[in-house]
Amino acid sequence: MICEATRLKLTGVKASSDISDLSVVLSQVVDSRGRLVPSKLDSIQDHLMQHLRRMAITGPTASPALFPDEISRLVYWYNVRIAWSIRLAQLSLSNKTLRSVDVFRCSFQVDGRRMSLEQIDSLLLSYAKRCGDFRIAACIPGVRAGYAPLPNKPFSEGNFEAELSKQLNQLILDERRFVIDVKRRRVIVPPMLWACRDMIISEYQRRFGQCEVKLLTAVGVYLNSQARFRLEKALGYRVIPRRDTARIIVPARKVYYPGKVGKIEL
Repeated sequence: MICEATRLKLTGVKASSDISDLSVVLSQVVDSRGRLVPSKLDSIQDHLMQHLRRMAITGPTASPALFPDEISRLVYWYNVRIAWSIRLAQLSLSNKTLRSVDVFRCSFQVDGRRMSLEQIDSLLLSYAKRCGDFRIAACIPGVRAGYAPLPNKPFSEGNFEAELSKQLNQLILDERRFVIDVKRRRVIVPPMLWACRDMIISEYQRRFGQCEVKLLTAVGVYLNSQARFRLEKALGYRVIPRRDTARIIVPARKVYYPGKVGKIEL
């Protein structure tokens, strides 16, 4: 689906892998828990649009010399997806006309062509299967409930492996994205993690021998102690994919009550 609101004016723009504008954006509009702060979007508008225009003509296909290896290409797709996830959320939140349209399915200009978030997800899932690392797909950051938390800074080639591990732990610890329903004894996992379930279980069996293993146990070997502890409390629960993935994750609204000191988050 092509949306006029996603079209970019590219006159005078030159190909470059510069991500300094994205650094400014993420430092301003992402809180400590990886949630988008809508009230800050207007202040970074110029930086966000400049980054999107630059990436529209820059990429592994449009300028392959700038992305000579797989890590550099993965970093590119992660950062591009983050930027467009934020831009599409901005359009959805600010434009009443677009609220009736699923803007997150709109195509946009990137890497010298038109793509959508869904197409980038498919591309990263293919990378994950080829590399044998499920985290490449399961840890894709986004503004919506079906994805891992947004980072406070862009991904880079030097820290990509470490950031993947960090992303996975943050995803498991995020109660609004990775839901443990104690009452119904079920775990509701994001769709990209669910899409990798066979890969995760197969890798566990390859490392530890053929055995009957559940998804949560297989994921647990990749986690730090805090995230693993959260999963251990749900061992034996039924695991299902999340369906309500479209909700944008933002900080809770603060409400002040007359006569009471402090504030309560809803």
